[in-house]
Amino acid sequence: MSHDQPTPANPANGPSARFFPHIGLAPDMRVLDVGCGNGDLSRAVAALVGPGGEVVGIDRSEGALASARAVQPQPGTAPICYQVADLSGGLPDLGQFDAIVGRRVLMYLPDAAATLNRLARFAKPGTILAFQEHARADLPSGLGDLPMHQQCYRMMWDTVAAERGDVTLGYRLADLMREAGFAIEHARSEGVIIQSWEESFPPTLARAMLARMIEHGVVRDEEIDLNVLADRIDEERRAVGGAIFWDLAFLVSGRVERIG
Repeated sequence: MSHDQPTPANPANGPSARFFPHIGLAPDMRVLDVGCGNGDLSRAVAALVGPGGEVVGIDRSEGALASARAVQPQPGTAPICYQVADLSGGLPDLGQFDAIVGRRVLMYLPDAAATLNRLARFAKPGTILAFQEHARADLPSGLGDLPMHQQCYRMMWDTVAAERGDVTLGYRLADLMREAGFAIEHARSEGVIIQSWEESFPPTLARAMLARMIEHGVVRDEEIDLNVLADRIDEERRAVGGAIFWDLAFLVSGRVERIG
């Protein structure tokens, strides 16, 4: 495997394209993207609400927001304002929104319920709340044994747990949203599949998370060679053949029926 190839697409983002366009987002809406990271979801939402809308993306990482701001806006999309905010603490006064969305953010928080309750104050009757979250499962699986894929999977979820993230969040997402005052309209799960002809994504994810893995003692720097890991994962994938069931996404949307 060549290690200077373009970064493969994250297969965990595939469910987003089949979910967020169908939750009721409409032109001219004002949307809050929670934990926006590099702005990928913010830009997708901006296209859905159009130039008359507005998207506010919040994240605690200045580096991620710098990457988001560096991407040139597409014509015919809503303007996006990126702002620093820590979801685990108090949030700034951002006004009210027609929709609040997020992807893989609540699962990284020690108290997602508290965050949802804080976000509810930005809602009004009819406001949409929609999240794509994940949860640890007995994965990956495929046509044969996948010990290297499973090692990679364990390292990543062990890191989330060590950071006091909620590795069961996806299973409880709909309940937490209901408790925050949102009537559920869509709730489903979708398998994240790595097809045999696609570039393998787990090594890219491991590379992105390596510093966090080392910081929390999940791996030691001298114990892991990411190039070797990538080669062994690629060899394993080719030996097993077929699709690999890599992860499980939970996709839930609801709407505020009334306030108070």
